[in-house]
Amino acid sequence: MRQTSVPAGVALLLVRGVLLWIVVPLAFLCWLVLAIPLHRRGVGLGKFLGWVDLNLVAFLGRTILRPIVRTPLNWVPASEMAEVKHRLRSQDPA
Repeated sequence: MRQTSVPAGVALLLVRGVLLWIVVPLAFLCWLVLAIPLHRRGVGLGKFLGWVDLNLVAFLGRTILRPIVRTPLNWVPASEMAEVKHRLRSQDPA
């Protein structure tokens, strides 16, 4: 059984693609400020951006896309940031 309907998946893909143009540069600036403490916890730029992306998808599923998303993703706490796999790639929609 599919967790997300096709219209919800397409809407998430489109909204996320647009928002990544704003969120990734802001997240990069935040990472520059937090780089040393994050590095001590084993969190590099890729893991930080992956964590931000996961929480962006959770945010979208719980706010503007809530009427069409069946089960939104859970938030990923900052304590689990070191276990996140890098999710942003050059093939991601832009």
